[in-house]
Amino acid sequence: MRPSHPDGRSDTDRNGHTDVRGRRAALTDAAVAAIAELLGVEPAAASTGTPFAELGPSSAQLARLTAQLEDAMGVEVSLEAVYDHPDIEQLAAFLAMP
Repeated sequence: MRPSHPDGRSDTDRNGHTDVRGRRAALTDAAVAAIAELLGVEPAAASTGTPFAELGPSSAQLARLTAQLEDAMGVEVSLEAVYDHPDIEQLAAFLAMP
């Protein structure tokens, strides 16, 4: 299993159960940081419940967001997933599922 945390920690506990809440929190943090960087704003300005379209990124920026999340979290993120789960909370919840 790939680690999902930048420091190499695993997403599973010692019994092999997936820590979905921890993974979701880490993905949310990574998405907030990535979208804030892409938009040139402070992370506090990137509301997790605001649809990406309302935050103002272009399609090219959303494509870069997928690449940044893949790099930061070691998960595959398709552009389709970003459109199907149109805000940070929904995208993180989707990506956190085992």
